[in-house]
Amino acid sequence: MMVKAMQQKLMKNVGSSKVKHLAYLSILMVYSIAMPANANNHLPERIVSQGFLSESMPEAHKSAKQAKIDLALQYQVQFKARVDHDFLLVADYRYFPDKASAKNMAGVIVLHDCHSDRSQYRTVSTSIAEQGLHTLSLDFRGYGSSVAQGYSALEVKKHATDIMSFQTEIAVLMSYWSADLVAAYNFLRKKVDNSKGISIVASGCAGSYAVALAEKVHLNSMVLLTPDMSYADKERYKNLVDIPSYFVSSAQHAISYATAQELFAWSGARHSKLQVYKGERLNYQLIRANKYLVDDIAQWLKSTLR
Repeated sequence: MMVKAMQQKLMKNVGSSKVKHLAYLSILMVYSIAMPANANNHLPERIVSQGFLSESMPEAHKSAKQAKIDLALQYQVQFKARVDHDFLLVADYRYFPDKASAKNMAGVIVLHDCHSDRSQYRTVSTSIAEQGLHTLSLDFRGYGSSVAQGYSALEVKKHATDIMSFQTEIAVLMSYWSADLVAAYNFLRKKVDNSKGISIVASGCAGSYAVALAEKVHLNSMVLLTPDMSYADKERYKNLVDIPSYFVSSAQHAISYATAQELFAWSGARHSKLQVYKGERLNYQLIRANKYLVDDIAQWLKSTLR
C-alpha cells in the first residue's frame, strides 16, 4: 500500500516524458527495496533452471567419469599367484549368463604382449565372452594392475641406469610369468565345468608362456597373434601333441611372419589356421586395424571348444 501511494503521488507531479522516465526508475528502485527475501522463488523457471544446471555441471561430469571407472572395474578379479605369497594377480573375468548356462561354457585365457597390458585386449576378451565362454584376461606380473612394491615394469624403467640393468630387471619380472599363468589357469578351471575345455589367446612374447602352459595341462586350442618366440620355444611347440592353432601375422613383419608360417606348416591339427595381413602391425595394433579379426578369433575358439 505504501508503494502504491508513493506511485500515485509521484505520477501527479510528472509532466514531461523525460521526468516520467526518471520517475519510473525511482518506482523500480523503491519496489526492489520492498521485495520479499524469497523473491527468487518467483523468477521465471527458465532462469532458475539455467543457474541450477550450470552449478551442477561439474557433478555431472564427475558422475560420468565415475560410471566409466565402475564399468572398467566390474569384471576385475584378484587371486594369489602362490598360496604361500601375498602378491595378487589382477585380471578381467567375463561370462555372460544370457549366452549360455555356466555349466555349458568352456573357458579362454587372454594374454597381452610384453609391451602392453590387458586393457589393450578388452575387445578380444569381450567378443570371446559373447560367444558364451568364460573369459579371463590376465595382467602379467609387473604390468597393468598386477603390480606391487618390487614388481612393476614402470618402476624398473624409471630407475634403470642403463639398458643392461633394465633388461635384467625385466627378465626377473618375467621369470614369474609361467607360474602366474598356471595360477590364472587354476582360477579359470574352478569356474569352468570339468567336462568343458580351456583354450588360450597369446599375443607376441606371451606365445612362449602359452606353450609352457600346454606342456603342463591340456589346452583345447591356442591363438598365437604375431608370435615372438625363440628357437627353443618353437621346438617346444613342435614337441606338443597336436593342438589346433590359429596363427595371425603381418606379411611385412619378417620375424613373426616366419614363425607363424613355420609352426603352421608343422602343426598336424586339422583345425589349425593361418591368417596373414598386409603391413607390419603387431599385437593389438593388428587387431585394431582389422575389425573382423576379433569376431573370427572368437568364433574359431568356440568351434574348437565344442
